[in-house]
Amino acid sequence: MADSTRTTRFRFWRRLIRFIGVIVPRRFRTRFRQEWEAELEYREEMLARWDRLDWRNKLELLWRSLGAFWDALWLQRQRLEEDLFQDIRYGLRMLRTHKALTAVAVFSIALGIGANTAIFSLIDAVLLKLLPVEKPEQLYFIINASPNSPGDEGPAPPYPCFERFLKQQQSFSDLAAFVNPYTGTRISIDGQVDEAGIQYVSGNFFSVLGINPALGRTLSPADDAMTDGIAAVISYNYWTTRFGQNPAVIGKVVQIGDKSVTIIGVTPAEFNGVYPGTPVDISVPIRMGKAKDMASSYNWWFWAVGRLKPGIEVEHARVELDTIYKTFIADTKNFGALKFLDRIELASASKGMNWLRKQYSKPLLALMAIVALVLLIACANVANLLLARATVRRKEFAVRLALGASRLRLLRQMLTESLLLVSLGGLLGLLFARWGSAVLVNLLSVGPGKLLDNPPLDHRVLLFTTGMTLLTGLLFGLAPALQAARIDPNPALKDSTGTSRIGRLRVGKSLVVAQVGISLLLLVGAGLFLRTLYNLKNVDVGFQRDGVLTMGVKPEEKVYQGTRLSSLWKELPARVERLPGVRSVSLSDRIPLGGGSLDIAVRVPGFTPSSDQDRNIALSQVSPGYFQTFGIALRTGRVFTDSDNETAPKVALLNESAARFYFGDRNPIGEQITILHRISDYQVVGVVKDSRYRNLREPDTRVIYVPILQPIEQRGGLVLAVRTGDRPTELINPIRDEVRAAGSDILLTNITTLSEHVDRKLVQERSIATLSLIFGLLALLLAAIGLYGVLSYDVARRTHEIGVRMALGASSRRVMQLVMRETLGWVVLGVTLGLGAALATTRWVESLLFGLKPRDPLTIGLAMLVLLAVAAVAGYLPARRAARVDPLVALRRE
Repeated sequence: MADSTRTTRFRFWRRLIRFIGVIVPRRFRTRFRQEWEAELEYREEMLARWDRLDWRNKLELLWRSLGAFWDALWLQRQRLEEDLFQDIRYGLRMLRTHKALTAVAVFSIALGIGANTAIFSLIDAVLLKLLPVEKPEQLYFIINASPNSPGDEGPAPPYPCFERFLKQQQSFSDLAAFVNPYTGTRISIDGQVDEAGIQYVSGNFFSVLGINPALGRTLSPADDAMTDGIAAVISYNYWTTRFGQNPAVIGKVVQIGDKSVTIIGVTPAEFNGVYPGTPVDISVPIRMGKAKDMASSYNWWFWAVGRLKPGIEVEHARVELDTIYKTFIADTKNFGALKFLDRIELASASKGMNWLRKQYSKPLLALMAIVALVLLIACANVANLLLARATVRRKEFAVRLALGASRLRLLRQMLTESLLLVSLGGLLGLLFARWGSAVLVNLLSVGPGKLLDNPPLDHRVLLFTTGMTLLTGLLFGLAPALQAARIDPNPALKDSTGTSRIGRLRVGKSLVVAQVGISLLLLVGAGLFLRTLYNLKNVDVGFQRDGVLTMGVKPEEKVYQGTRLSSLWKELPARVERLPGVRSVSLSDRIPLGGGSLDIAVRVPGFTPSSDQDRNIALSQVSPGYFQTFGIALRTGRVFTDSDNETAPKVALLNESAARFYFGDRNPIGEQITILHRISDYQVVGVVKDSRYRNLREPDTRVIYVPILQPIEQRGGLVLAVRTGDRPTELINPIRDEVRAAGSDILLTNITTLSEHVDRKLVQERSIATLSLIFGLLALLLAAIGLYGVLSYDVARRTHEIGVRMALGASSRRVMQLVMRETLGWVVLGVTLGLGAALATTRWVESLLFGLKPRDPLTIGLAMLVLLAVAAVAGYLPARRAARVDPLVALRRE
């Protein structure tokens, strides 16, 4: 039975041999068949001898075979280790011998890997990194979403509905509520006025997230009910910067508005809240400042987060909450008339709130693509250098092959040298990445602060760098290694040019064409971003940005209320206006491009809205000098005066967009507008020029201005704006003295010029344009170096040919034209490929552009001209060298 099975098995292998013999080339068939026939005969003989042995001999033979196998394996391991150490020693010696080549290659690789690592560290921190909490994948935000706009999302439902969630849901282990952090909140510590980022959270917020304190304790549900001795938790960063990590901070009383809170704990160093990029200094119970809102069934003002129970499906939990929510709507009178978003959704909270990811995901991914292309160009240049060196070492490789070295050993040696080279570049790239990530954070900073802290080079970043290093080494080291392994010893030992140099030149030309194409793509991208920045900087913002100083004014709420607060808003502008050099002063609840507008609903006689959105208009409460201070032109009517106070008839101004939208061709002066927010009628007394209200990209929005002394919303803090001469910052100290004289309980925040404020709106565009321009020029330089190197090698290889041409009568000009024509052919091919890539890929960055299309012909044409000019310079130097070849000297060469 065993013989039959064995015969069947070997019959199968013989059939397989005959089949392979058909498809294998004829010159290999005989040798292949002989070797396999001999192997099968040997195996048949061994199996036959095995069958004749008894079990003791079989056991002894197996034991000996196992020992022999182990000895062979150990010997093979020793040989591999010895060969590896020998390859490393030889590779280091070769790198030390060619110092210039090593330096250029290592520096090029370090730039590429460092840039990629720096961008990835920022991408990891903003887009990929999970919150440093317990099992973040179980956390979900409870949000509302519109069925007509699936991408839109809003806060959690009103608090009474959230309380129903707490009582009725079964899918979450617990739910917590929190409010967006209030940055720049006025606080008092030991009698010193300061500002901090405050966040209101429910007592179980930290337990839901699984946060253990670094010092003291965190909030608990019992803290929600406290009316006296309110507890507060501070962040580790605030503990360090404000209290110097003093353990005695536990029990310290801090004044927040008119409430006193007691610090009970410090959060761990790695936890900075669920809003990346927004610092949270102090967390206090949500009932401390939101008790009124918590009783409202119509107010959407907080966010909710929950920890899903293990084994519960997300969709099941969403349906459960949505059912409770719809029941709440049905039980609440007139709720449907408010037309809120009407669907509950669950969004992963593992990475925190995603506003930062939404804002910076495309810019960061675009930069990652740019630096990856720069790394490809650097790899192409290094590959050309290694190809040239491999050509010079042809005789060395031929000798090693003639002495018995295998081609596999040569391939391994060249790859080892490449990996050593790229390892040195990777180590240096880590240093560049550490510096580059700090530069990126500063370039992408938001306002006076930072986007986030300098991201650390943690294990994820190190793994990325290691993988990038190995991939780069294989990418640019494979071509030289394959060339060395394919070398023919006979022509190489005769010092013949052979075909390897021609092959090397062909590969080098292909790499140069690729470099030119990638460089054009990066130049087009840089041109688009630069023109976007130029267009945004030259947008008609509708106001004069130069010579204006702005600052936030926050009086103590419990001191300044009612008439005293109104008196302060009258007295403060008068005090500042008396200072030398001051031309005008204003107070307002917000400034142009300040964002955070308050949208209100209005009713205009004679205007029929087609939707509720038509009723909405942005509200701005301003003092009489507002339009003069910001240089907003009056189109018709009048501006506010000091007589427009609380005892006078209520008046309002419209911007051009609002007047045109609500009144069309009619004159709005004297018309009445009813503000539904307080059911108040305001008479239109003037129309002013449109000004950019929210950001530079959005078109002018509808705005209604009301006097600060006839407020719709009473504001405890306003923005003071002062128009001065050429140096507005020189008035900072005099203004601070006047404010201090008006009241010692007044805090000044965010002191800056209007020009700096507008420039901050361009941080993203400026950083992208700057970095893309730098990387585009670096790519252009690397491509020019690669083109110059390949042409120089080609001219040196064809010296004999050029000498023959010149001996037969070719002029120097003719020779130069020959080289330049060949150069132009490579460049045109590269430009063609790059143009196709640019037309196919630039549409992905369309959302980052402003005032132009991704296929803008002017930008593409300028990029092509720049590339052709640089390529002409790079090709001119080798062409001039070729034109100066001495025919007599050239003819003596092989």
